[in-house]
Amino acid sequence: MGQVPKVQMTDTLERSEAEAVPRRPNRRAGRLRFVLLIVVLVVAGFVATGVLPVREYLERRVDVDAARIELDRLTAENAALADDIDALYTEQEVERVAREQYGFVRPGEIGYVVAPSESEDVPSESASPVARVTERRSFLQRIWDFVSGNDQARDG
Repeated sequence: MGQVPKVQMTDTLERSEAEAVPRRPNRRAGRLRFVLLIVVLVVAGFVATGVLPVREYLERRVDVDAARIELDRLTAENAALADDIDALYTEQEVERVAREQYGFVRPGEIGYVVAPSESEDVPSESASPVARVTERRSFLQRIWDFVSGNDQARDG
């Protein structure tokens, strides 16, 4: 290495030329790093807020598709029920319901009721609105049935 020329700063101090310029940290590089960090954080924020709503949008789209299928099913069911309601307002349907459910007859007709035979002492469960209790359960068993929900299954 060669000799570095000396620079005289004052009468008493002498420094080499390499020491004469003080080394400051490069402010441009520091600012550039700071700006780059801010840009990276902003881009990461856009990615986070941009990607997550897209995922939610796709999940909601599946929910919307399922809701549309359910809506189509319910619309078809409502249309069928509306047809049934319209049919109930016809004379033929009113007569059918009156004859089947209420046992009505036209004037001049004779209505017959078939009574059960005497050998049929036990009424069918569908005709009896009150369920018969066949087994006697203890108090604790009935409490446990109530807590566990088994009493619902037995009541029908």
